[in-house]
Amino acid sequence: GVMLIDASYTATVSDARRIGMTMEFPANFEQVEYYAYGPFENYIDRGGGSTLGRYTTTVSDMFEPYPKPQSMGNREGLRDLLLYDEESGAGIKVETRGNVAFSLLPYSDEHLKRTGHTWELEKGNVYAHFDCYQKGIGNGSCGGVETLDKYLIKNGAKYNCSLLFTPVTDIDTGI
Repeated sequence: GVMLIDASYTATVSDARRIGMTMEFPANFEQVEYYAYGPFENYIDRGGGSTLGRYTTTVSDMFEPYPKPQSMGNREGLRDLLLYDEESGAGIKVETRGNVAFSLLPYSDEHLKRTGHTWELEKGNVYAHFDCYQKGIGNGSCGGVETLDKYLIKNGAKYNCSLLFTPVTDIDTGI
């Protein structure tokens, strides 16, 4: 019942957006507990106001109401994550090794790309990104300031991370 993924990636293009994997979970896996930087979205070049800690939220609350739907809600430095259905107590625990960034949204990247306005979004399953590296976001939307070189993914760069997935049942929340 446990799955270990040792992921190794080599970038084959310059300036890729992310290097990692995407997974889909049932829509009822809405509850989130994680140990990473938070409590709000942060990126490798936008983490000064974030604190490493244990946070509780929901997949729905990880959504940011940007004027144009887009990839969002990233959290850097993931150590462990619990994603579960509050009613049944069923879920998945993810423990990481190496640098892992994650995001959870009730929309796929394809859905976000083809949607022009937030009011057009329709919730579906939970889409999880587990990235060994995600390029910085820079500030290209505000005056053309691009992502600094040290936060870009370069062609030929190698990235590694490990994720251990364990199914959980009868989750007992609280301290």
